[in-house]
Amino acid sequence: MTNQELIQLFAEALEIEASSIDPEKAIAEYREWNSLAWLTIMSLLDERYGIQLTGKDIRGFVRVDDVIENVTLKTSAA
Repeated sequence: MTNQELIQLFAEALEIEASSIDPEKAIAEYREWNSLAWLTIMSLLDERYGIQLTGKDIRGFVRVDDVIENVTLKTSAA
């Protein structure tokens, strides 16, 4: 899975254009990125890629890049 595929997944969950997602931007800056969006992202990652995020993972994410890095590490560990 590429970074662009992850950004596309985030965009799908947030119901925004992928081009508006900046990996360097803080998650809190996206008004669409709320608890429902997290549930959708978690579900899509598990359904499509078998990757599970934990509450501890999510609490540690500050920027979009943090999510990408975590998912990439989980993918390479599998």
